[in-house]
Amino acid sequence: MATEKQDIIRAAIQLELDGRKFYRDAAGKASNDMARQMFESLADDELLHVEWIEKLSAKKKTAEEVKRRTYERLRGIFADAPESERAAATSSKDDIEAMKLAIKMEEKSRDAYVNWAQDSDIEEIVDLCNILADQEAFHRELLENTVHYLEHTGDWFMAQEGWHFDGG
Repeated sequence: MATEKQDIIRAAIQLELDGRKFYRDAAGKASNDMARQMFESLADDELLHVEWIEKLSAKKKTAEEVKRRTYERLRGIFADAPESERAAATSSKDDIEAMKLAIKMEEKSRDAYVNWAQDSDIEEIVDLCNILADQEAFHRELLENTVHYLEHTGDWFMAQEGWHFDGG
């Protein structure tokens, strides 16, 4: 059992470090500020996940706090962007492709954590993996939302602001 725990911990740390490297590299190559900020924020989250894994002390309250802080860091980058930046965002195909790749990576990371949780009989590993799987799903949602914004800015604002058309 100790070997299983150590193997999962090592693999999980490497998974998070790989994600951090990807996001830092993507931030360095991003052609617009919104994409750069998104990637930098996700890189910071991956480092926090490594700390959780090393301590094996992730708690649901802590995970929810990280989600809230991440959302607070990012929520203004879309609405506060100048119109010129919004217009330029749609031409950032490399950023969009990087985000679509990141979505796939987040899905694979989530699947790995779900599988490790299902295969383990060590309660602290199961709990940690479930929390990390939830965090990876949250990252995927952030990335999907960002891609939607970059590809369909007008539609994004309609959805976020709850616009309704009554035809009358």
